[in-house]
Amino acid sequence: MRAVYGINPVLEALRSGAVIDRVFVSEGRGGKAASDIMRLAGQRKVEVAKAAPRELTSMAGTERHQGVVALLHEEFRYSDIEDLIAAWKKRGGQAFFLVLDSVQDPQNLGSLVRTANAAGVHGVVIPKDRAAEVTPAVVKASAGATEHTMIAREVNITRAIERLKDEGVWAVAVEAGCRETLWGTDLDRDLALVIGSEGKGIRRLVRERCDLCASIPMSGQVNSLNAAQAGAIAMFEALRQRRE
Repeated sequence: MRAVYGINPVLEALRSGAVIDRVFVSEGRGGKAASDIMRLAGQRKVEVAKAAPRELTSMAGTERHQGVVALLHEEFRYSDIEDLIAAWKKRGGQAFFLVLDSVQDPQNLGSLVRTANAAGVHGVVIPKDRAAEVTPAVVKASAGATEHTMIAREVNITRAIERLKDEGVWAVAVEAGCRETLWGTDLDRDLALVIGSEGKGIRRLVRERCDLCASIPMSGQVNSLNAAQAGAIAMFEALRQRRE
């Protein structure tokens, strides 16, 4: 059983069809958001119970629960690389994947999943070891997008990239210092964008598996962006090129 907390994450969990045991709402929580949660829970025949704020904090493991916690029947269900490929082929059109090489900050992971969902990415690939996994904090940071986005947790990221390349997908490393820029790189193709960790960037072996390397042009005094910012810019640049 796992907890999902926060207004948007609980709403998205209810909309996603996840198996929910019970939704808890703070005794003092009112307004449209709480009403929407209770209405959706009623439609799903999910029990809603009142709880004191301290009880919600205990369930969520944080005070940032916004007065709402849902207890889901099962742990987060990861996909694998074959599931992502199958989803792309079922939906049709150009492939669009996001590969995260050892992103460790839960806030960055949640933000990247949220952006990936908004940009229409077919799925996100993360490493099984030495990287952030999907936790309640990640679900909260994603505003519930984790409940609608396929996330493959792979033991070997380089092998996952090779598998995508077997399907004709181009792997593009997004990293500072690359000669080419995102603006000058053709992203209107079957694509996997690769984003590195917050501190060390993309590991050498992962970088060597990529077909292209592109940087984000910058003009200010700061010469780098965090993983979530870089990923958002790259994903929406790809979306822009495709729509043009």
